[in-house]
Amino acid sequence: MRIKSKKTAMIGAAIVLLFTFSAGASAASTLERIQANLNHGISFLLNGKAWTAKDANGAKAVPISYKGTTYVPLRAVAEATGADVRYDAAKQQIVISTGPVAETPSKGERTPFSVNNVSHFKWSYYKSGITRNKEDLQFGETQYETAFMVTGVNSAGQGVAFKVKEGTKKVGVLLGFKTPKTDKEYSAKYTIADKDGQAFATGKIENGKVVENVLVLPDNTTDLYVSFTGPAGEDSAGFVIWDESWLEN
Repeated sequence: MRIKSKKTAMIGAAIVLLFTFSAGASAASTLERIQANLNHGISFLLNGKAWTAKDANGAKAVPISYKGTTYVPLRAVAEATGADVRYDAAKQQIVISTGPVAETPSKGERTPFSVNNVSHFKWSYYKSGITRNKEDLQFGETQYETAFMVTGVNSAGQGVAFKVKEGTKKVGVLLGFKTPKTDKEYSAKYTIADKDGQAFATGKIENGKVVENVLVLPDNTTDLYVSFTGPAGEDSAGFVIWDESWLEN
């Protein structure tokens, strides 16, 4: 009778070997020594076709059997099925993304506002949110696409709050203001501040106009509060327009 030989592998929590990343000396206290078998009898079918998993060096990556569970090479399998896999050595964390992966901007590079780097959050009783309404976002001859918007702006003031991604050092914010009255010239005052009320910018916007502000953010600042004060008794609106706003890390 032929006895099939078994190769043994000493691995830390199995996944360290399979993911083919070096965890570094700092991970020593989290490693647990086990005895597992490389299982050469397991094969793969990818969309009905034979497929061979390979490691980062192009060598065949063999599944591991341990206590009734089969561990497969994560990076090879994930990337073959369209997922993106990354390893954060500082956090000892594996990151798997199944959707489009946003490129990490270089230091000092400006990134336009998007759902990947800014988000709206509720501030007090103010009626604010995201708008893509073309009529709301028509300023003169310029048609904008997306904005944070707060309605009911009057002399009592209203505001909109949003969060930028961690690590942001500088923000370019395009603000707009509109009021339905046209019998005379109207304008609004605005303030952009942090959660403690520290103002980064203040100014004035004429009706139907936009103004840009460039903010230098202190470390760990992610929450920004934009308040608008308009004409008394008027149901006006204030805007943080995404199209020409940006972040810089």
